[in-house]
Amino acid sequence: MSNSAAPEKIYWVPLESSPEAMTKMIHRLGVDKAVAFSDVLGLDDELLAMTPQPVHALVFLFPVTDSFQEARIREASTPPSNVWYSKQTIGNACGTMAILHALGNVQDRVAINGDLKAYFDKTKDMAPLDRSLELERTEAIAQAHGASAAEGQTAAPAADANVDLHYAAFVSVDGHIYELDGGIPGPIDHGPSSDFLKDAAKIIQKRISALGNTSQLLSVLSLGPNPEN
Repeated sequence: MSNSAAPEKIYWVPLESSPEAMTKMIHRLGVDKAVAFSDVLGLDDELLAMTPQPVHALVFLFPVTDSFQEARIREASTPPSNVWYSKQTIGNACGTMAILHALGNVQDRVAINGDLKAYFDKTKDMAPLDRSLELERTEAIAQAHGASAAEGQTAAPAADANVDLHYAAFVSVDGHIYELDGGIPGPIDHGPSSDFLKDAAKIIQKRISALGNTSQLLSVLSLGPNPEN
């Protein structure tokens, strides 16, 4: 019988939902500076029209509840081969996981170089769990995450804090909208879409309705053209 202890779980400081900090993070890692995160001001058509377009992905921050996650777990499916999906093994890394899920599925539309390209190239043919284990070993992404967490507008909590907010990414792959979250068994296929931004916004509106009355933070960020360019 082996007496070796199980590996100690890794924790990262949680990311604030800050488009400025997340944009700095992806630029550090090698994403084209013509691309940035922006706040989505609202989910109705008039406010969506103010979002820099084309929108490549959305990142949704929401409060976690057991019933909400259980419902999403039931919707999850086996990752199709055309969707880049990773499990999450690092505590409080869901913000960076959402960023990776967003960028990993738009490599045909967004120029990615440097450390992030190296990570995507290395994990291209890996299973979802192995991608997360490789992330644990990728110091460049860990450092970029740490710098981004320190650049938020509020004081960052401890890395191992029990945070009840969570991130998920929404992307369009081959005309289907997928909801990606490394904390559930696989992607959620929301079906075909002819207008990613409007259709993904409707899905997020349904998610918000399912959460019920909440005073906790909700936010949506878009990945698209850099308005400062």
